[in-house]
This record gives sequence, C-alpha cells and structure tokens, in this order.
Amino acid sequence: MKRRPVQYGFTLIEMAVALAIVALLAGGILLATRVQLTQRQNTETRQALEEAREALLAYAAVNGKLPCPAQGGAPGQGEEARDGGGACNVKRGLLPWETLGIRAIDGWGRRLAYLPDSGFTSKPALTTQGTIQIQDGTGTMLASTGAVAAAVWSWGANGYFATLPNGSTLDGSAAGRDETTNGMPTGTTIISRDESENTADPGGRFDDQVIWISRFILFGRMINAGQLP
Repeated sequence: MKRRPVQYGFTLIEMAVALAIVALLAGGILLATRVQLTQRQNTETRQALEEAREALLAYAAVNGKLPCPAQGGAPGQGEEARDGGGACNVKRGLLPWETLGIRAIDGWGRRLAYLPDSGFTSKPALTTQGTIQIQDGTGTMLASTGAVAAAVWSWGANGYFATLPNGSTLDGSAAGRDETTNGMPTGTTIISRDESENTADPGGRFDDQVIWISRFILFGRMINAGQLP
C-alpha cells in the first residue's frame, strides 16, 4: 500500500480563519488604544482647566482683579492685553498663560479660551455683578444672573475655533450653533452642555469643556487676601 505524502502548511480555510482572528485582535487593540487616548486627553484637559481656575483666583488675590485675555497664541503673545487706560483690548480671547505662569494647553494641544467679565478686570466692589451667562443650549441658565465673573473652556476634540501654540487658528465653519456661540469674538453667553456627536441635535454636535468662576468664590479669595474689605 502506498502511503500518502505528509502535507505541511495551512489550507486556505485555515489561513482565512487565522487572518480573521488577527484582524479581530488588532481591531480590539486599536479600539482599546483609542479609548485610553481619549481618557488621557480628557483628564489632561480637566487638569488644565482646574489649574487655570486656581491661577485666576490666585492672580485676583494678589492683584485685586482678574487679568484680561491674551490676543495671540504664539510664544511671546501670552501676556494679558490691556490698552493705555487699563481696559482689555478684547472681550474674549485666550487665557493669558504667560501672565499667569501656566501652560494653558488642553489634552489636544490647544490653547484655553477665556472670557472675563469687564467688571472684574478692574478692581471690583462687593456689589459688582457679572454679566456672563452660562447656558445649557436650551436657554436654561446654569448659574444665577450676576454670579459669574469669568469662564474658561477647551474646544474639545473637534477643535473648532481653537488656537494652536504656534498662533494659528482652526476653522470653525462646520461647527454647530452652540459651539459657534462659544466661538464668537464678542458676547457674554457661553454654552456648557453634555458632549454629543449628533449633528441633528438642536445645538449641533458639541464637545467643548467649560468651567466658570463664581464671583462669590472670587470675592472670598480677595477678602482673605485683603484685597476687599
């Protein structure tokens, strides 16, 4: 009886199964990597925003007022921009990272945006109220009228309207209504709502991350520092 020769190697079916398994494993690793990267970027952004809050409160405790926004994002442009009379050159701009001595970069490598109320960029009184409105996109106020002294935000993953550390600005023409509100050069309304990738939402897709400073917390720091009676 003739013996059948021993065959080595994989059949086409075995190779197809092996390739499918490799593809599934690679896809799972890629997904896990993306999730970890997103978590890291969000964590770094929250840390940057909290650092910004503390720096602004400390600045007010030392100087008796909040700094003005910076007008440019490139190195050397991070000082607060005031005119000769002491007024801010712009209502909205960038967090003045060089004045505050911090990086002011979010998890996606972009400058933090900043809107101070004009009543707090000169020395306020205890009766000073803010005009900034923090809304959820439906018109609902997230802070009482007069309660907000400043807002700071990251433009999130999509980066619409964001400024890079080299001073260039990303296009915001594809942004929805709510992110466009945050991207306006003037105005006192800032939108803060849940993240959404759905362009059909009433306010469009949204991933900005916003914090604000209560005038009462600001007053407390200034009173403790002797800047207010």
